[in-house]
Amino acid sequence: MESQKLERDEVAAAMSARRELGPQYELELAESLVDRVNAVIDARLAARPRRQGPDWAQMTLGLGSLALSVPLTVIVVVNTEKTMPLLLVFALIAAVNFAYAITRTGGRGNRQ
Repeated sequence: MESQKLERDEVAAAMSARRELGPQYELELAESLVDRVNAVIDARLAARPRRQGPDWAQMTLGLGSLALSVPLTVIVVVNTEKTMPLLLVFALIAAVNFAYAITRTGGRGNRQ
């Protein structure tokens, strides 16, 4: 099993190897170090416990968005006959849901 920690010695060894081997091996050494960093990140992500069961916060946000969209739609349609305010209501609701989704994934896609 690979270590889940990148030691300073590994980085120092890569820098030392670069000095000894010269600039012609710089790309290979950098790629090797990047691969090691990626392996450490992947190991840490794999070690995270997976949540089981429903995500109540996400479900609440979805149901709340639906509950708010109905009266807001009625208010906008009754008070104005333009489409732009209606689109603004739906854009704001979508923006809130999108922002929540981004914070839940940390800006990354859903990794499995």
